[in-house]
Amino acid sequence: MAAIHGYSEGKEGSCLKQMENSNVNNITVVAPPGPRGDTGPPGPRGVRGEKGETGRPGKLGPHGMEGQKGGKGAPGPKGSLDAEGLCGGAVYIRWGRTSCDESTGTVKVYSGIAGGAFYNNKGGGSNFQCLPTDPEWGRYEDGTQGWKSFMYGAEYQLDTNVPYDKATFHDHDVPCAVCYSLSRHAQLMIPARKTCPEGWMREYGGYLMAERYDQDGRTEFVCMDGEPEVLPGGEANYNGALFYPVEARCGSLPCLPYVDGRELTCVVCTK
Repeated sequence: MAAIHGYSEGKEGSCLKQMENSNVNNITVVAPPGPRGDTGPPGPRGVRGEKGETGRPGKLGPHGMEGQKGGKGAPGPKGSLDAEGLCGGAVYIRWGRTSCDESTGTVKVYSGIAGGAFYNNKGGGSNFQCLPTDPEWGRYEDGTQGWKSFMYGAEYQLDTNVPYDKATFHDHDVPCAVCYSLSRHAQLMIPARKTCPEGWMREYGGYLMAERYDQDGRTEFVCMDGEPEVLPGGEANYNGALFYPVEARCGSLPCLPYVDGRELTCVVCTK
């Protein structure tokens, strides 16, 4: 019997014996896995990786509770002047004129029609009004309902040519203008004067006028412009509110310096 590579026949000739120089270690024997060993200790910390991309924003959380009101802050800085370098201003009515004297730094707010209560009514207002030429209405009921106050237009009333020409002004309707003095803060009407105190600006001058002394109604004293105008088409004698010149009367009013029966001047000043 031929010999097998790596083996030789024994003395009994019944089995094969491994030869001393065989390559049995080259044969891989697959054995079943053994039991799992214990976990080893953690390894050293690795190198930090690169920063990843920013993730998308999450959803907004619920609205928090309102905090307590804070304390009062410190006062702010003083405001600047307006574009013209001015602040404040004085407002006055120029009776008998449709314009204001812009040479004194004054502008016209509006021009209008002088008005007031009817001259012999015992009730109603006691001060003249400068009514605008473009009235605006709210709730109204046309027609005279009786239990109301009334507003009438006003007329010049002159029985002589002093202080104004009777033929030009008597029974004519009276205009007015509301003026705003940009750089002054106060206005003052001074009766019986044509000039203003030192430090005050003269806006205009003229003559003192009011309702007649023996009429039932009473009005304020106003300064009518020294060079008045009339409203066009207002020459009819409708009466209404009436402007009469004011004369000085001696007695409790000392004469001199006042003169009995002399028409009083007036001036409107601002500062």
